[in-house]
Amino acid sequence: MNKSNKYAGIDIGSRYVKIVTYNESNSTYNRVSLNTIDFYKNFTYHKNDKLNIDLKNLIDQDIFHITATGYGRNLLEFDNAEIISEIKAHFRGARRSSKMDDFTLIDIGGQDSKVIISRNGYIEDFIMNDKCAASTGRFLENSASILGITVQELADMKDSSIDISVTCAVFAESEIISQLASGKRIEQIGAGINLSIAKRIATLMSSKLSDNVLASGGVSKSRAIIEFMSEIIKKDIMIIDNSEFNGAFGALKEYQADSNI
Repeated sequence: MNKSNKYAGIDIGSRYVKIVTYNESNSTYNRVSLNTIDFYKNFTYHKNDKLNIDLKNLIDQDIFHITATGYGRNLLEFDNAEIISEIKAHFRGARRSSKMDDFTLIDIGGQDSKVIISRNGYIEDFIMNDKCAASTGRFLENSASILGITVQELADMKDSSIDISVTCAVFAESEIISQLASGKRIEQIGAGINLSIAKRIATLMSSKLSDNVLASGGVSKSRAIIEFMSEIIKKDIMIIDNSEFNGAFGALKEYQADSNI
């Protein structure tokens, strides 16, 4: 194997593109996150009517192999990148980070959420919700904007939660305004939003729980949502290191040779 090989795993999300590169010559990793629009504008180009990825100006490296995954994989086909499914990429990332063969992974992204069940180092089953944004990062962003707070502030709201009955992100604004008009505090509404997301994701998991429950994705940084979910499923939840880069990490070519899939 050529020890000068450099690999890139790219997770193309609806809001952000996460990139993990690996340099075999010194066994080092680099991680970069950027806005999805900026990625397409500044780090892709068309050649012979085909889309190519060019990371030289971003990471100052010549890349031997690029693997792409994520929400954007269904939208465009790259001429110079291998494409793998989100499920495979997130499974591989979780397995490598946790060093576990048996686990349930909860991944909460910008516009979808997924649950992956691993048994004996293989994907046994998965459930994906990409039809509704009510349990995703976009829903959190919209809710925080309506409340006039940051996503980080919303992520810590857990006390005195109220019932948020709306299950559609489109109609969330009406309910939030109604709750504010009825005298509910922002902290109560924020906690209710976090609880409603936790309940929806817990429903996705249903009976597909392993003893080891892992979480990845940007929303895994929400302390309140993770704690609510842990209480609902009655299990501790371990947040993967660099959880927002899990898909990109799992996409790296170096991990495909010895994968069980």
